[in-house]
Amino acid sequence: MTKGRRSSPSTKSRPRKPASRAGRGKAKPPLITTAIFDLDDTLYDCFGQRVRTAHLFAAVAMAEAGLPASVKEIFHLRMQAYEEDPQLAHIDKRVCEHFHVPAGDRERLTRISRHAFFTTPVGKLSLFPGSLDVLRGVKRLGVRVFVVSFGDPETQRAKVSALGLDREPSIDHIFYADMGNIVTKEAVFRSILRNAESNPKRVLVVGDRPSSEIKAGKALGMRTVRLRGGEFQRLKPRGEEEQADFEISKIDAVLKLPFRFGSQ
Repeated sequence: MTKGRRSSPSTKSRPRKPASRAGRGKAKPPLITTAIFDLDDTLYDCFGQRVRTAHLFAAVAMAEAGLPASVKEIFHLRMQAYEEDPQLAHIDKRVCEHFHVPAGDRERLTRISRHAFFTTPVGKLSLFPGSLDVLRGVKRLGVRVFVVSFGDPETQRAKVSALGLDREPSIDHIFYADMGNIVTKEAVFRSILRNAESNPKRVLVVGDRPSSEIKAGKALGMRTVRLRGGEFQRLKPRGEEEQADFEISKIDAVLKLPFRFGSQ
């Protein structure tokens, strides 16, 4: 561009029109009246406190069910497969393929493995620092608070009890989605829309797994927040339908998100 050249009249920027009275104020953040929290790796460190133990129980179950390998070998391979992809479908498939399990027997061994994984006995558990502050904080602001867990319902109830959440007054209700898909997370979310808050834009879903609670929440038009950590922290969304509206690294960041928490 030649120095000193003036802009021609046709290229001069036009003066902006004064903002309308309605547009002068800053838009209000979205209103949240209902919050749904996933349990595992959202409110407590399931990865650090249970995952390796659960894979060991799965390895023991597969060895006892006839897989031609030692518990140590099966466990080692499960953890190798976990590093590639933490989803159980991948891990069980990898183990069966590696040990040349006949196609007709893979479903049986996978079923046994899954049952052992999800029913691993529950010991002492502790919540993430900040979990209770978030639950109680949004409750004080007038938000309905729900917790949704997935797995073997009896084991999940034992986890909830070990964490003290069944005695936590800030929680309105705890739902249990099961691995047999009799009750799914999406079905729970639909129930909340029917009975608690009919406007999905006023419902916030907080979880760690893109293909589970994030996908279910987005499918119903809810606001979604992914806590990036735990068992599925390296799992990437498989499309826009699994991409959360926000990502956070600690649970207490929920209260700092650009929302209005309250009943109206």
